[in-house]
Amino acid sequence: MAVQVLPSSPVPQSMRIGIVSAKNTLTPAHGGDDQELLRKGTRYALTYRLNMDYVTSMDWSGLAVEGDLVRMRVHQPGFYTGAHGLPVVDGGGQAGTTLAARALTPHSVIRRGQFLNHITASGQHFLYRAKSEVVADANGEAPILLQTMLRRPPADGDRIELGDPMVEGFVRDMEDWEVDGNWTVMLQFTVRERE
Repeated sequence: MAVQVLPSSPVPQSMRIGIVSAKNTLTPAHGGDDQELLRKGTRYALTYRLNMDYVTSMDWSGLAVEGDLVRMRVHQPGFYTGAHGLPVVDGGGQAGTTLAARALTPHSVIRRGQFLNHITASGQHFLYRAKSEVVADANGEAPILLQTMLRRPPADGDRIELGDPMVEGFVRDMEDWEVDGNWTVMLQFTVRERE
């Protein structure tokens, strides 16, 4: 299955962050407390809206290729991610909502709400968001608490991307390309993680 990396320019006018939840809510038939059963599989669906001239829009024509996956940059406007070194997963087979990392810049900060990727050896990008702020220790190690559960157990040494995270998935809900009289094209589409 081919993966197309979408252009980083122009910057989207807007980006809507959606969650595709895998949780199960149990509501008792005869009163009592609701229960939420958390399950792995919750993932992101990001909806982008962009304006561009017609010639630039030709570089975006890959959005219409059926069956291909796309990778699109997650924009975090006004947020400087900082220098984090070249972090990797610290220990394989992890599960739950904590991702142990090593090879971070000592004392670097991962901020609450910051997006990040777990990138497998095959190159698949899993998008996550930090649940709370964490500071790497003097050895460059940190447990990153995540807002959602890990969807696949990472392998030891898998890459973690903090500086330029991307969402990888199929294009969904793509509206028709609208070309106005000024040769401006409006694009709106959703990239929904496949796994």
